[in-house]
Amino acid sequence: LPPVSEPDYTVCMGNAIAMDSRQPSGEGRGNALQTAQREATRDRLVEGAIRVFTRKGYAASVVADVLKEAQVSRASFYAHFSSMQALLEEIADRFAPVWQPYYAQLARMPGKTRGQLRDWCGQMVRFYRENEAICVILAHAVLLDQELYGKTARYQEALIDLLADGEPRLAHLRGDADARMRMGLMLSQLDRSCYY
Repeated sequence: LPPVSEPDYTVCMGNAIAMDSRQPSGEGRGNALQTAQREATRDRLVEGAIRVFTRKGYAASVVADVLKEAQVSRASFYAHFSSMQALLEEIADRFAPVWQPYYAQLARMPGKTRGQLRDWCGQMVRFYRENEAICVILAHAVLLDQELYGKTARYQEALIDLLADGEPRLAHLRGDADARMRMGLMLSQLDRSCYY
């Protein structure tokens, strides 16, 4: 299998999501600097939250923990995020472009022989090991946060559609609700088996 590029998630996270729509785009040198500063602050909040959630867990973390870790004021936090839940959703949104290429590779894989699938699973295990902190944060948070659960369910539905479109033997997933549910359960098990 050709390797999937495995970006460092902290680098990818800084580039994956556009600035919040509440932020003015700004023109001229001063506004470009302000925009860059806002983006840097937002990135520090996200990266600080990842470190805090890794140490304490999402459920035990509070805004003050993230502020201290990111060295950002409370006002700056709320200028970027309405809540810890919004910050967590940002982490999930930024991480999606990091893991999605692996599933796109699976969908495009011709033939899907046992050897190809074994190699792909090996890549997934390596991916989860290299991104263990975020994977565990999101796995735990999904259990506690209904909004994030809905977001990840939509990601999973999109993955099922991708697989149905990329593999003729799975085309029935488009219209078979029971088959979609079984595929969703299988993807969830695959997900968890890679990092537990």
